[in-house]
Amino acid sequence: MNSNEALKISREVAIEIERGISKISPDDLSSEVGMGKDGTPTKKVDKVAEDAALSVLKDYDVTVVSEEAGVIGNGDIHVALDPIDGTFNSAKNIPFYAVSLCFSKSNRIGDTFLGYVKNLANGVEYWANETAYRDGKKIRVSDTSDFNCNAIVYYPERKFGFRRIRIMGSAALEICLVADGTFDCFIDYRGDDGLLRVYDVSAAIHIASCAGAVVTDTEGGSVNEKHIDMSERFRLVVANPKLHPLLLEALK
Repeated sequence: MNSNEALKISREVAIEIERGISKISPDDLSSEVGMGKDGTPTKKVDKVAEDAALSVLKDYDVTVVSEEAGVIGNGDIHVALDPIDGTFNSAKNIPFYAVSLCFSKSNRIGDTFLGYVKNLANGVEYWANETAYRDGKKIRVSDTSDFNCNAIVYYPERKFGFRRIRIMGSAALEICLVADGTFDCFIDYRGDDGLLRVYDVSAAIHIASCAGAVVTDTEGGSVNEKHIDMSERFRLVVANPKLHPLLLEALK
């Protein structure tokens, strides 16, 4: 499988998810239908979206790691799948939620060859092979070099001096907004080991990296050796090369 094939599959997955969730009554979107493999309750919108995605991916020789179903398949290509990143937003009709797929040649983040994120509310599409795109146009991170910038921070426990801070509830899309220069940085320093999971952020990490961002943990360590599995967790700093070291220093 190459990146063009992975992009085609990703778009098929997105279409099936859109078709599936369009059939759910608005009053039924957030109803709980079970417990996911990640140990959190499964909302109906998550279950319908995941079933739709897996109906496409089952036809390919891949190993899928997904929020609700866990690990499915045993192919050499690993796919980190989040059918709905931003479940709360989707259930409340807040137009900021996405499907996220990361295709890797192994179970390592560093072997990713395609990242795909699509805002299911407005159709904006991000992807990257070796180059990052938004709706088919090449994107690049900002060149902001100081804290007079626009930041996404989970959760600001102290004043950093940023121009403005936003939290919008979909890490995949938020990191893509750093990739296209809308925001200057993304920081998530929750928990000792991190709260973000591989299917939340791996596709967006690849997109941001291909757009020129530096992506590390909060101590400056590479995320390339992180694995595509259910147990992996992330604390992240994503920013352009000028701003990134300043953020690491501020987090000490």
